[in-house]
Amino acid sequence: MSWELIVAAVIFVATYVLISLRRLPGIEVGMHTAALIGATAMLVFGIVSLGLAWESLDLDVLFLLLGMMLLVASLDACGFFEIIANVLIHRVPDGRHLLVRVMVLSAVLSALMLNDAVVLILTPAVIRCCKVLKSDSIPYLIGVFVSANIGSCATIVGNPQNAYIATHAGIGFMDFTLEMLPMTAICLLVSTILMLILFKKRLDITATEQRMAQVSDRPRLYATVIVTVCTIVMFALSSVLNVKLAAIAMTGGCLALIVVSTKGKNVFTHVVRRVDWSVLLFFIGLFVIMSGAVSSGLVDVIASLFPGFDDGSPSPMELTAFSVILSNLISNVPSVILIGDMIPHASSSLWLILSASSTLAGNLTLIGAAANVIVSEEAEKEGIGFDFRKYLATGIPISLATLAVMYVFLVLL
Repeated sequence: MSWELIVAAVIFVATYVLISLRRLPGIEVGMHTAALIGATAMLVFGIVSLGLAWESLDLDVLFLLLGMMLLVASLDACGFFEIIANVLIHRVPDGRHLLVRVMVLSAVLSALMLNDAVVLILTPAVIRCCKVLKSDSIPYLIGVFVSANIGSCATIVGNPQNAYIATHAGIGFMDFTLEMLPMTAICLLVSTILMLILFKKRLDITATEQRMAQVSDRPRLYATVIVTVCTIVMFALSSVLNVKLAAIAMTGGCLALIVVSTKGKNVFTHVVRRVDWSVLLFFIGLFVIMSGAVSSGLVDVIASLFPGFDDGSPSPMELTAFSVILSNLISNVPSVILIGDMIPHASSSLWLILSASSTLAGNLTLIGAAANVIVSEEAEKEGIGFDFRKYLATGIPISLATLAVMYVFLVLL
C-alpha cells in the first residue's frame, strides 16, 4: 500500500466525517468549508497537483448551477415568490388543501429550477403564510423539502446531483425527463397522501382573505418569467440544437440578471447575494477530493469493499441500497460523486437509478439532502425548531414508499 493511498484515505475519511457532522469542537463547519479543507489537504500533501485539480473541475456542472441560481434569485427580486405566497393562501379552505398546494408548488418549481434555490426562497414565504393563517408551520415546512426533493427527480436542472449525472453520463434533457417524470408524479402523489395521514392532527388553520404584499414592478417580472420559460424550452431542445445545458443556463441567468438590474445597483447586489455560492464551493472541493481519491487508487479500494462494486457492475438493488445508506451519511451530492466513479459510464439505466435513489433517500433524515438542511436552518432563524429523531417517523415511511415506486418504474418496468 503506497503512502499516497494512505494519506488520501485519511484525508478522504476525515473530510466526509466532517461533512456529515458539520462541526468541530466548539466550531460550526459548513459543508462547503469541510470540502475545501479536504481539497486543500489533497493539494498540500501532493496527492493532487494544481494542474490535476484544475482539470478535475467540471465547469459544465458549475456553470449550470450558477445560471439556475441567478435565474431563481432574479425571479425573487421581481416578486415572483410573493405571487407564489398569495397563491398558497388564496381562499384556502383548510390545512389539508394548504399542504397539498405547498407540496405541489414546491415540486413543480423544483423540477423547473434548482431545488436548493427554490426552498431557500420558498421557506420564508411558507412561514409567513403559516403566521397569517395561525397554523403549525412544521408540517408545511417538511412538505416543502420533501416535495422539493421528489420534484427535483424529474429533470436535469432539478438538483445538483442530476446535473452532475447528466453531464457525466451524457443523458439528454428530454431523455432524462421522459424516463423520470412518470415516476416523480407517482412519488409526489404517494408522499402527499402519507403527509396528510401523518400530520392530520396538525393541519388546523384560521381561514383568512389576507394577502401578501402585491408586486409593483410587473414589467420586469413578466420579462424575467419570459426569460425563464425560454430557458426551459431551450433545455428541452438542447439535444436537437446540440447546445450545452450550462450555456443555456448561464445565458438565461445573465439575461434575467440584466433585466432586474435595470431597476438599480441595489437589485444587482441583492441577486448576487442570493446565489448560494457555498454550493459551488462545495462542488469545487468535492471535485478535487474525488480527483485525489481516483488518482491514488482509493476509489478502487472502496469499490472492492461492497458487493457488486468490485467488478464495476452492481445490480440495481445493490446500487440502490448503497446509495440510500451513503446519502444519509454524507448527503446525496457527495455520495453521487463518489459512486459515480464506481459504476460503468455507459450504463444509463444505472445512472438513472443512482439519480433517483440518492435524491429520494434524501428525505429519510434531516441531513439526507441540502434542501432539508436549508429549510431547517431558515426555520431556526424564525424560532422554529426541527427534531432529528421525531422527523424519522415521517422520513422513513416516505422514503421507503417512494423508493419502492422508483424501483418499480426504473427496474421492474
